[in-house]
Amino acid sequence: MAGWQVESHGRVMLPALENAPKTDQQWLEWAFDHRDSHNRIRAAIKKQYGYDLTDYQIEPINKNALTQFLQNNSQLHGDMNGILKLQSEDLEDANLQDEKELSAWIKIHYQEHVYAEAKLGI
Repeated sequence: MAGWQVESHGRVMLPALENAPKTDQQWLEWAFDHRDSHNRIRAAIKKQYGYDLTDYQIEPINKNALTQFLQNNSQLHGDMNGILKLQSEDLEDANLQDEKELSAWIKIHYQEHVYAEAKLGI
């Protein structure tokens, strides 16, 4: 299935990005899966389009520097969506410590990963 990735130890990867993390452990797992998706997207873009996109630091997520995480992640999405000619949402303007904003951000963010991975066939 496009967009559903399974890591070697059997854990489903991309759907994990659909769930808003609540605990520190869930944030660690979400950040790992998020990094993995971006790594696969960047590798596929390099192979299919010949562009070597910058790898901005998005993991681990420093909860005391969420603005930097949001900026770096937004840059990753802008770069990939620009190459793939996909619409990019504003992923930088969010308060991830607010439960409602986090939930809305997770949904929009997840969809961008789904679209990118589907377009790349990964």
